[in-house]
Amino acid sequence: MVNFLQRNATWIAVALLVSLGANLFLGGMMTGRILHGGFGGPRMEGVGGPGQMRWIMKRIAEDLPDAQRDTFRSAMDARKDQLIADGKALHDAREAVRAAIEARPFDRAAYDNAAATLQQRQSAFGAELADAVGDAIELAAGKPSGSSTSP
Repeated sequence: MVNFLQRNATWIAVALLVSLGANLFLGGMMTGRILHGGFGGPRMEGVGGPGQMRWIMKRIAEDLPDAQRDTFRSAMDARKDQLIADGKALHDAREAVRAAIEARPFDRAAYDNAAATLQQRQSAFGAELADAVGDAIELAAGKPSGSSTSP
């Protein structure tokens, strides 16, 4: 046994050092998570996926005072149908651009048309979202909403 330890002392020391480093890294990571927001907060992975809007609204609501969160959520719920419709139109426009790119033979006119439609849909969705969020924050703060066109 002693002979084995003497022959492999260097490798044992390296293995112990790597183990110590890994333990310190994981301990530091866990301590940082606990001290700075915990493990259960909203994650960036939600952006770009089906839960993107839910993630964004949750992040905005978290920054509001507790008394304003429910009003904000209710105001956003009132605009939900329009946002969903605009989001679906945006998704469909993206799919049309993808189809135009993948089409063989490539049709430049179809691609240009799909890209122009995508740009319009992005603009419409962005404007509706910005308006809805602005109105919801105003309502949550107790002010009448400025330029809301939806009920």
